[in-house]
Amino acid sequence: MKKLRNKKLLFWVLIMIAIVVRIYHFPTALAEMNCDEIMTVVNAKSIIDTGKDLNNISFPVYLQGWGGQSVILLYLMALSIKILGYSLFAIRFPSLVISIISIFVFYDFTKKITQNEKVALIALALITICPWHILQSIWSLDCNMFPHFLLFAMDLLYTGLTHKKKLILYSSMIFFAFSLYGYGVAIYIVPLFLFSMSIYLVKIKSIKMKDVLICMSIFLIIAMPIITMFAINLLHINQNIQIGNITIPYYENLSRTKDMIFFTPNKLQQLWNNICSTLKVIFWQQDGAEWNSSKIFGTTYQISIILSIIGLFYSIKKLKEKEIGNMMLVLWLSISFLAGLIINEANINRLNSIWYVLIIFAALGIGKLYQIIKYKKTYTIILFFTYFILFISYIIYFYSYFVNVIDCSGCFSRGFYQALSYVKNLEGATVFYDNTKKDGNLELYIQFNQNPSKTYQSITTQEELENKIQNIGENELLILDIEYKNYDIKNDYYKIGDFLVIHQ
Repeated sequence: MKKLRNKKLLFWVLIMIAIVVRIYHFPTALAEMNCDEIMTVVNAKSIIDTGKDLNNISFPVYLQGWGGQSVILLYLMALSIKILGYSLFAIRFPSLVISIISIFVFYDFTKKITQNEKVALIALALITICPWHILQSIWSLDCNMFPHFLLFAMDLLYTGLTHKKKLILYSSMIFFAFSLYGYGVAIYIVPLFLFSMSIYLVKIKSIKMKDVLICMSIFLIIAMPIITMFAINLLHINQNIQIGNITIPYYENLSRTKDMIFFTPNKLQQLWNNICSTLKVIFWQQDGAEWNSSKIFGTTYQISIILSIIGLFYSIKKLKEKEIGNMMLVLWLSISFLAGLIINEANINRLNSIWYVLIIFAALGIGKLYQIIKYKKTYTIILFFTYFILFISYIIYFYSYFVNVIDCSGCFSRGFYQALSYVKNLEGATVFYDNTKKDGNLELYIQFNQNPSKTYQSITTQEELENKIQNIGENELLILDIEYKNYDIKNDYYKIGDFLVIHQ
């Protein structure tokens, strides 16, 4: 009884640590906004206001964005904004909630699939302090919905199969189908996982063919719009398809298809490049973009990959015992690795389906080592303090140095969100903003944070901009992008990041 109480206490202590770490300074732990985040935001606001995205498409199943964006986060964000109002909190709230829910589901899935509560608690501890999970929970990046919905689907699938609960089994297909709307690469690897798992389950007589067909039907009904979207864009069928208010859109320039190895001219060379980049992301846990993962700490801490390999060997060895859980884990890892091979130049985000399963294997590795090692107490103490020091060091790094990483990333706003907030409190009816780069970014930011009491006007030529700097009117404000630029400013101004707010 005492051991049971201790396990429950440890569970809730870890849960509370996980939640506190993720809500501390939320939503401004990342003070700047990513360009993908902003694109999702303005489309979500447009959906709320008009029922259409920025391209005037009614409830699309996929966004054009900067070349292709998934829509689960779009609609969750639209719901959040509708309920909570138009704020940074509302924008990042869905990612936070889904991530916290995923921690509970992750523990539940690991406990069921390993049939070992100690291993599940180890996995819970690892996900609690995991740099990848902490970062993605406070940053609304559309592709990060995929690993969560895949995890939810896996948990339901295993529960339905092992408890002979058909309703739960069929429900898992809903989440597998939804995961296709969470990231483009899912359309390749999720059906492959389900096909492979079906063959295995039929072979070991754990499922009837009738149930396979019902599962397939449920999956295809929900997934068909996104499958159709990729088909019409691949085949260049220049025609949107309407299903009521829902649109399956055709985009003239959808760059995400070009990111796949199937559409590159030198496929063998690209395959080699993809193998190298995938192995680098898995073993070094970095992709060259430190705002995705730290060179020092990686995604799950580099020490974890050694433990994951031990856990993987243990699971492969047990495959002959025909345990559904082991097969699911090995297949999950296999399709995630395959994702890295078919996505050109995989990075942390593009390979995001792999981190949950690697953490489960790491927990299994820790548990297996404990069983076979001689000095169990010493091993436990060393392992605990190693992860404890890594976690504390990462938190210190995140809340101190990471802001400099964001400032130098090239894909975060570096002060524009704060500049817009500052403008809201200034007198001045007309706000001019520098859009001489003509990349559309600033127009999106303006739409995101627009104040109804002010008129916003874009300046697109350098000559017009320099004239406005020298001749700003009494009731006017100017938001100026000074990245890599120097200007002779005569009027009062407020500087934040790469932006100036100029006024008389």
